[in-house]
Amino acid sequence: MKRKQVDDESGANKRKRCPYLDTIKPQLLDFDFEKVCSVTLSPQNAYACLVCGKYFQGRGPNTHAYTHALQSFHHVFINLQTDKIYCLPDNYEVFDLSLLPIKNALRPTYTKEDIAQLDKNRKLAQDSFGVSYLPGFVGLNNLKKTDYISVVLVALAHVPPLRDFFLEPENYMPQVAKTKSNLVVRFGEMMRKMWSPHNIKNTISPHEIVQEITVASKKRFQIGRQQDCLEFLSWFLNELHRGVGGTKHAGSSIIHRVFQGMVQVKTLSESAPATTTTTPFLFLSLDLPPTPLFKDSQGGNVIPQVPLFTVLEKFDGEKITHVFQGAIRQQKRYILQTLPQYLIFHIHRFTKNNFFTEKNPTIVNFPVKNLELADHVGLSTKNVDEMSITELKTLLKSLNGKSKGIVERDDLVKAVKALMPSTKYNLVANICHDSPPTIGQATTAVNMDPLADGSYRVHVQNRATEQWYELQDLHVQETMPQLIGISESYVLVYERQASNV
Repeated sequence: MKRKQVDDESGANKRKRCPYLDTIKPQLLDFDFEKVCSVTLSPQNAYACLVCGKYFQGRGPNTHAYTHALQSFHHVFINLQTDKIYCLPDNYEVFDLSLLPIKNALRPTYTKEDIAQLDKNRKLAQDSFGVSYLPGFVGLNNLKKTDYISVVLVALAHVPPLRDFFLEPENYMPQVAKTKSNLVVRFGEMMRKMWSPHNIKNTISPHEIVQEITVASKKRFQIGRQQDCLEFLSWFLNELHRGVGGTKHAGSSIIHRVFQGMVQVKTLSESAPATTTTTPFLFLSLDLPPTPLFKDSQGGNVIPQVPLFTVLEKFDGEKITHVFQGAIRQQKRYILQTLPQYLIFHIHRFTKNNFFTEKNPTIVNFPVKNLELADHVGLSTKNVDEMSITELKTLLKSLNGKSKGIVERDDLVKAVKALMPSTKYNLVANICHDSPPTIGQATTAVNMDPLADGSYRVHVQNRATEQWYELQDLHVQETMPQLIGISESYVLVYERQASNV
């Protein structure tokens, strides 16, 4: 057996020891940028030099990689598509376990066991410079006013079912799932990098996905122009939905299975009878009360605070909301019919007109744990207590339960509640918008746009330790739940609890 192994290793075509492995410099490698040749800018047959980190095309004689190997005496290259490593100009493939970290950094892979352990991880990883970082909690480079993209990517990376779907390329890669969307592929690559313990650096540059976002959105979202992160989130979720083959049918994609709920809208009119429709949603917009005009005793503006439950009254089925559709004002009442597994709230802070954008700085106080939405759902455990035995049996059947053998009404109520999805939610991500520091000063406030000149940051939690982290561009730091609730929250992502217990 040992003799056979030696013969295989000494075979010239299958395995050959490379004398140049000690010239590799991992610290100079950067796989975050577009995989194109630095000379021809072609993505075809691109290789990365593992000595200097530059990208070149080809491997055979007269190619740019071959020429670089001769001129610079850099001999070890990795194919950016196949992950195979070659020694040039001799042109043989190199097999060595010491090269595995580089392959993992280029294209992180996960087994189902790896994915199952992500939310239990307490261990810090180390990059090539020896700097420690926590996988999943890495800073994203701001490519000039792209922080609105970064905070959305971080928030979505902490939605476990969505993250787990994109950590397995066979779910969406063109070769397997016949996906035609480059945006879906780039998002999957970003998810795998963010959760990888094998990164060369403890930060990531979202260069490739931002480029693809620019192309897919026809330059609606691009480097150098600050945007409303809610507009980007809405566009991005819908593009991902279509990209993975989603249709108008409920549950046709991972996006809809995770985020889609149903809201019942009752439109009131004086000239016509009321109409009721049921509409799907991916997020709910919450309206803030008007900003007070009064100042405090020191002359500063009063920043009011309002509980989340107050702005949630919009969806209690009783409060009337005035909505303009063109020049017509309509009165509507909203109540939630079905709640999604992950519920996104948008706090409506910005008001635009022909002259300027105004921001409402009202602080919304929200619970980090145990947000109860039973009062805002058409069918909740509270309604079940008031149902008749016949209604309970019908509902139990619709929930795929069986009433056979259940005699007492209380037992029917327990059986129904056990099958009904929970109406309690825990926070998983909080995106904040910070106004520019000069807003509010009389001399400069006129020239400032709070949306264009502001910035974003995001809070996410490590489930294993329950520690909250604040991420803003490249900066990652621990924070306390008490501080999250007093920030100018803009987008909240809540996760439904496992049961009604």
